[in-house]
Amino acid sequence: MHCRIFRACLLLCCLGTALADNSREIISAAEIEREKPASLMELLRKRGGLGDSSGALSLRGVPKIALYVDGFSRGGAVTELEKIKPQDVASIEIIRGAASNRYGADALGGAIIITTLQAKPQWELGLVQGYDSLDSHYSRAIGSGAVGGIDVRASFEDSLSNRWMVQRNNSPLLSMAQTQDSRFAKRGGDIKSSYRNDWLTAGAELNYLEQTRNYGRPNNYNEYTTVRPKLFSEMRFGELKLNGKLMYEDNRTDVFRDIGGTQDLALYMQGPETENSVNLEVQADYHAFNAGLVYAVNQAGIEQRLASNGRRLFAMDSTVDRIGLFGGYGLDFWDDWHLDASGRYDQYDYSGISIYDAGLDSREPDAFKKAFNPKLALSWKTLSWLSLRGSAATGFMPPDPATLYFRQTRPNYVVLPNPTLKPEQSTTLDFGTEASWQGGKAELTWFYTLWTDKMESLVTSGVPNIKQTVNLGASESKGLELSVNQSLVDALNLALNYTLTTTKITESLNGAIIGNELAFQPRHRINAVLTYTGIPGLTTRLNLHHESEQYMDFRNLSRDANGYAWLNKAYTTLDFLVTKKIGIDKHSVNLTLAVNNLLDNRFEKSLFQSDPGRIVRGEIGVNF
Repeated sequence: MHCRIFRACLLLCCLGTALADNSREIISAAEIEREKPASLMELLRKRGGLGDSSGALSLRGVPKIALYVDGFSRGGAVTELEKIKPQDVASIEIIRGAASNRYGADALGGAIIITTLQAKPQWELGLVQGYDSLDSHYSRAIGSGAVGGIDVRASFEDSLSNRWMVQRNNSPLLSMAQTQDSRFAKRGGDIKSSYRNDWLTAGAELNYLEQTRNYGRPNNYNEYTTVRPKLFSEMRFGELKLNGKLMYEDNRTDVFRDIGGTQDLALYMQGPETENSVNLEVQADYHAFNAGLVYAVNQAGIEQRLASNGRRLFAMDSTVDRIGLFGGYGLDFWDDWHLDASGRYDQYDYSGISIYDAGLDSREPDAFKKAFNPKLALSWKTLSWLSLRGSAATGFMPPDPATLYFRQTRPNYVVLPNPTLKPEQSTTLDFGTEASWQGGKAELTWFYTLWTDKMESLVTSGVPNIKQTVNLGASESKGLELSVNQSLVDALNLALNYTLTTTKITESLNGAIIGNELAFQPRHRINAVLTYTGIPGLTTRLNLHHESEQYMDFRNLSRDANGYAWLNKAYTTLDFLVTKKIGIDKHSVNLTLAVNNLLDNRFEKSLFQSDPGRIVRGEIGVNF
């Protein structure tokens, strides 16, 4: 660990004046309003270097990034983004490069920080209705106002997404074969209240969400329920600002699984998965100093039983206590230089892990995992139009109890535990330059990440399919990221971003995989967006997205011994969107027409998904 930290700091010093903080991108509520995405993932997929590594968010070839919503971690899964309505978002901050110095274990490759809209005193009501050509729909209602000096905001949603995943024809996972279209239903809402005066802001929030995911077979679906109450406060004493947040979260997933295939659809297994957590964060800011404490306790339970006779197959209960201490200092010097130094210490306590498997009860010994992750960043405003910036940082990712001990045995699909997994550790460097001129700006960044004990999922096709998480050894990801924003003529703007990423396994006990690429990391990712706003109240947007071919497994197979494809081919999509805002006094009507995948290009996305093709979406929003 100390060698890793020393190496990062030494490299930072050697790069000298070419260093600065890793790039940050802010997406405002006004920009989200202009783009009118059906979901936040649709919005973020168009940003530079940001992708979906088979269900996990990734940045610059690093498939471990943190998702924070209003100060609390939500992991890094795309499914967590789907829980947030675009109309509820005040801002999205994308931090590229290691961010474990502030956001902990989930932030090896960066972080996405979402701040939602808070309660406001003025009375407002917004109604949104959307439909698409797959008979999917969503209905949303958002209202705010003041009651007795307390500001209140409430939002609700009911939606159905048909064919949210589509089975690929040559999937190596036979157990995932579908017999009907899949669907994803969601309903829920949240209520916020807040009180403000000269020195205090305090409030409460309650969120409730129900989801049903059908995976394409009558007896293969999950039902999710989430209840999340939260308290928050901010106190201001001159230059000193104190923040406190407390959240309790109760998640329940009812799992229903059939045997698989297309011959026998009898219900095979059922059982609940529960997760309860308490999260507390306190933070203080004074001038250029920042410090805080994070504490969380997570209790999870899994129960699997045969549907036919109720016989117990597997059960696991676990408790993980986590404590994190972070701090940072920013210093301006020589008029045009800025230095940031920060770090975070995390300790994980795995306790109370009990397992029922193969008719036997066992208890795993308590274990501790800890890490300290620093970050140094230096920036230089070289000229009025030119800046140099970059950073050096370390990161870590400990395995969770489910990865260590969870086992699932179905006739066609087996998940194996791996109690010998080691934490994943990384060192990240990036530096670059930003230039601006009248009507445009450009950024160019070089990035590099080196992992030790890289964790990856190994899936073996056959009957049954077998899945297990393993430590690969040492790996690296490096590349260049370019973004350009330029006004072409009046009211016509071009935004372009291109990410070149190369990944490689550099050391491993399995010599056959040394030199291979990491899974689900395309070498080339391009977004080009042309926007026209020349007609008052009208916005027209054309978006080109391209990803090069990518392996689905670190073995880098094009096809396995059974002839199944493990390589997703390159693809290009073109999306079109036009919005019109009609204002009547203080009221407005917003009309949206969007065509995703305009050219109807069918492409494969993961081990068992392909894109559904062209989708036409219409939306109407009314604000009072």
